[in-house]
Amino acid sequence: MQIHTEQNINVEDLGLELVDHGFIKIDSLHKTNIPGVFACGDNVTMMRSVANAVAQGSFVGAVVNKELAEETF
Repeated sequence: MQIHTEQNINVEDLGLELVDHGFIKIDSLHKTNIPGVFACGDNVTMMRSVANAVAQGSFVGAVVNKELAEETF
């Protein structure tokens, strides 16, 4: 079984900033440099584990929910 450790897309083509190790750069709320785009899990850290990905995904889901709830039209 082969384990892939690289991104399947070129995130730089999307305009996302990367950190030195090639992961997507995020702030403390997992926001990227593109408004409305969040990243978590294996895309943002070298710590590759299901538990970490689930925890980050839950956190980011709560952050996105908060932003959507506060959005005005």
